Amino acid sequence: MASKPMTDADRSPLLKAFGNAVREYRKAQGFSQEGFAHYCGLDRSYMGGVERGERNVTLANIERIIAALHIKPSEFFLALDAQFRDINVQLKTVQLNGFAPHYLQGIPRKSS
Repeated sequence: MASKPMTDADRSPLLKAFGNAVREYRKAQGFSQEGFAHYCGLDRSYMGGVERGERNVTLANIERIIAALHIKPSEFFLALDAQFRDINVQLKTVQLNGFAPHYLQGIPRKSS
């Protein structure tokens, strides 16, 4: 049984934002998608899936991608901040299901 193709609505906003940031940094450095994937030690089709927001990238592959871009992780993730400044956007992005109750409105955070 073949799986149906992922639609834009199926993709996580966070994965799409991550992929867009990868694409923008890659292009700014003059890499083709194929050349960048090779430089990272990843398959071109995998990199295409990352850039389209279809891949839930592992931490190890995030490190490879960011290192290949020759930037600090903090610099890379700043590119995502603008899209997720509002906690309500984050709540819609990630299904917390009680995982992090301090994010829910009305529940105060503990102070250190």
